[in-house]
Amino acid sequence: MTGIIFHSMADSAYLWTAMMIAREKGVPYELATLEYHSPEHLKLHPFGKMPVMQHGDVILYETAAIAHYIDKAFDGPPLQPLDALGQANTIRWIGIVNAYVFPVMNKFMKERLVKPIWNIAPDTQFLEAAPDQLALQMRLIEEAVSGGKCLTGTSYTIADSFLLPQLLFYGLTPEGNAHLERSRAAADWLARMKSRPSFGATPIAQAFESMSALPGARRSPPNLALDADIRPRKS
Repeated sequence: MTGIIFHSMADSAYLWTAMMIAREKGVPYELATLEYHSPEHLKLHPFGKMPVMQHGDVILYETAAIAHYIDKAFDGPPLQPLDALGQANTIRWIGIVNAYVFPVMNKFMKERLVKPIWNIAPDTQFLEAAPDQLALQMRLIEEAVSGGKCLTGTSYTIADSFLLPQLLFYGLTPEGNAHLERSRAAADWLARMKSRPSFGATPIAQAFESMSALPGARRSPPNLALDADIRPRKS
């Protein structure tokens, strides 16, 4: 029993997070595609979310739990700090992304870039309310990565892979691009994450290229301090 199986639709942002974490850990995986809310899907995940991880007889859902399992169940570089405060900050940032960043940045990107190509009217009430939330989130991200190369310090952790899809695709909107122009530390963090092998080896890279071609999409600004040499901490 070595590799793992991800059960998911292929275009799930949280699937991409889990795949990147598996790549960082050096764990082989395969994808078993699901039909959304099919009986098979709901049998694996009673709340109908994605992905679900299978490792032998182990079936696990909720991406935070999957990420922790991958880090602890397999050999490879540790992807979480070993000290209590470092672990707490990693969990805190995963919680911030899941509870606050994902619901706003992901929806904002869809309202700005996806709905127009389907001639669907945007949720104007949401778009009018979102800027304050987005400004707060960008300020916290900028402050976090200004203190080091990653969210919780100088080493990559699983928290970085939770934030990446959200900031990456939000950055394609005019508002997100403008935020990155003003948030140099966040823009540099984004460039460093995109330079990691785990990014290019997973479907998020191809999805980013496709989304970048949508009408209205803006490429992220050039980076001032690109440094790809951010390795997971040593055991």
